[in-house]
Amino acid sequence: MNTVNASDPRFFGATDSETIQNAVNYASENDLGRVTIPRFNERTGKTVWDIEKAIILPGHMTVVLEDAHLRLADGVFDNVFRSANWMTPEGKTLEGELSDIRILGTGRALIDGGIHNGLVEQMHRDDPVKYPRLSVNLFIFLVNVRDFEISGIQFIESRWWSICCIYCRFGRIANLDFKMYGTSENQDGIDLRVGCEHILIENITGITGDDTVALTALPNDDLVPETALHVEGKRPDIHDVIIRNVMSSSHGCYLLRLLCEDGAKIYNVLADGLYDTGRSISGGIVSIGISSTYFVKDHARRMGDFTNITLRNLSTNAQQAIRLSEPCQDLLIENLTVWGQAESCFRIFGNYTSENVVIRNVKIRADKETFRAVAVSDAEAPGAMNGTTIENVQVDYALHVHQGKVTFPIKDLTIAHLSGSPIVTEPWTVASAYGRYHRCAFGKEITNRPKDNRFVNEKKDQK
Repeated sequence: MNTVNASDPRFFGATDSETIQNAVNYASENDLGRVTIPRFNERTGKTVWDIEKAIILPGHMTVVLEDAHLRLADGVFDNVFRSANWMTPEGKTLEGELSDIRILGTGRALIDGGIHNGLVEQMHRDDPVKYPRLSVNLFIFLVNVRDFEISGIQFIESRWWSICCIYCRFGRIANLDFKMYGTSENQDGIDLRVGCEHILIENITGITGDDTVALTALPNDDLVPETALHVEGKRPDIHDVIIRNVMSSSHGCYLLRLLCEDGAKIYNVLADGLYDTGRSISGGIVSIGISSTYFVKDHARRMGDFTNITLRNLSTNAQQAIRLSEPCQDLLIENLTVWGQAESCFRIFGNYTSENVVIRNVKIRADKETFRAVAVSDAEAPGAMNGTTIENVQVDYALHVHQGKVTFPIKDLTIAHLSGSPIVTEPWTVASAYGRYHRCAFGKEITNRPKDNRFVNEKKDQK
């Protein structure tokens, strides 16, 4: 395949963004289909490419970052890369689906958030006329694309999420590293939103300011916005997704979050190999559903919204290893190790009910000073645990076995040392792990941040 070099003087424009776009347009118009961005920027004589305006990618286009450093320009409100059919009439149709878009990195390929523009979610929620949607702060934004790949790139200090896919299918997201330290709110790594299917996510490392991987089917979310990007003829469900070999840590959130609402469903998901590195205090390794109404207007309450989900080979020292908040059907969680400064293993919240939920082969090796309870429940639904089986749980130390309203059906439970009462009915509220590293949450300054020094040396990674 012939390759166009973005540093070729033929493509020089007034800005780095215009230069790269000229190269992409030339490659597309001449059926070349491949653009390389080298480390050295011939136009400026620098080793950084400043992105002031999103690079728009047509179908059948591969962009290779050859050891290149792309940095969002200070104060701009735009993406680094975006599919060409975004917000176009054609892009909202089946016929307008683009195909074969690839963003590949080699060497030390890097996308950098630079100096944040100050836009956070609550600003748009409070005044949507004055402040744009948060989707302007995405690094990579693909809509209605099939046969895509994003791989081989390091992301530093994103201004919101690093990658967002809507109505995308048959794709691979792989070999990515994140370095995000809570300098802005909601620094997710990878977000698959409505309509994503048949996607492989693998070999993900680093540290994220929010969820590392999120599967969130929210058809009416205004921040992206899914409603304006709806593709006629496609369903909003997320399904047939494989996630494997994620070695990460999150600032108070999750390595994997699953969330849906308004009739959208999540099903046929396999996550094999989620390893919490402990470089920060994650809120949990996996969360299914949510107990708060801040993020969603009418979160899922129906059996079948989360179904046929397998979570295998998990390791974490998060505050709460597994958090389940909504009805789950045909859910398997197996081979879970909880260690370090974890405070609980299973946490069940208000809307949880279950059909054929199996949790097995659990080892708890958490610190004596921090670990409170094997199972904590604030479930409201009658018989919430009737369809749940928990078996083969080995615990070195616990203060309690069960804490909260519902006793868990744990079979083959072995506890080496129990220092408190097995069953405690009072609720247990933990301090938010999110606030340990963030100056603000939901646009407001955090004043009761708990002390924690685990993360201090990580700042060196930014240099």
